Amino acid sequence: MTPTTLRERIFPTVHPVIPGLDYFGDWRPARGVSADYIDYFEMNDGNLGLAVGDVCGKGVPPVLLTSSLHSMIRALRFVRNFSLKALVRTIDKLFSEVSPDNCYATLFVGEYDPSSGRLHYVNAGHEPPFVLRKNGTHFQTDFLEPGGPVIGLLRESSYREGVVSLKPGDALVAYTDGLCETTNPSGEEWGWPRFLKTVEDRSDQRARDIVEGVMQTAEAFAGGAPPHDDVTLFVGRVQEAIAAKPPWEAECVEAPVAA
Repeated sequence: MTPTTLRERIFPTVHPVIPGLDYFGDWRPARGVSADYIDYFEMNDGNLGLAVGDVCGKGVPPVLLTSSLHSMIRALRFVRNFSLKALVRTIDKLFSEVSPDNCYATLFVGEYDPSSGRLHYVNAGHEPPFVLRKNGTHFQTDFLEPGGPVIGLLRESSYREGVVSLKPGDALVAYTDGLCETTNPSGEEWGWPRFLKTVEDRSDQRARDIVEGVMQTAEAFAGGAPPHDDVTLFVGRVQEAIAAKPPWEAECVEAPVAA
């Protein structure tokens, strides 16, 4: 199997329909093969599973480790007695067994429930995704910070699970660091401020248009300079009002997420 064929097999080809959620993801490999990882899939209960990562290291083709990471998450996604933090802890152990000592991966895993509007997530050392909310003429940016170390580097790591509520108009943005590190011929990086401004300017558009617009803007800034790193971007926008909960459920109080 060629690197191109392998890459195509480990990136999502199915786009599950999730009520009230418009989402799209894309990637740009720097050198024909990609160490970036993105996957999204429907869970047993109709929720959307999302995983974004970046494999780092030398000595082993990153695409092979990316393939291993993809297989682990796909194999474990239906184990319903797993919390997300237990899932990431298990993936950390398994990834450690297949990767050499100088290799590790950042990983963000989330599960979005369209009936409640809640996103449960674990960030294992990944560039923090963010939720962009529009408040009048201003924007609010909430970062989904790491709740544990990168996977594959340490042994017996522990992780914290977070939860955030998404409302109509909110956008979830997940990406890899190669996007902000896009460099022009003068050596200047595109950078976080330009990235955020581009997303804000397009926040009312479809998720696909936001992703493609950001990618095109970054490429235009590069001015033909060869990329130094892979680029991955995911955007999910909540479009419709969240379905009303049954009266008995509406009386429940959300419990804090255990550390």
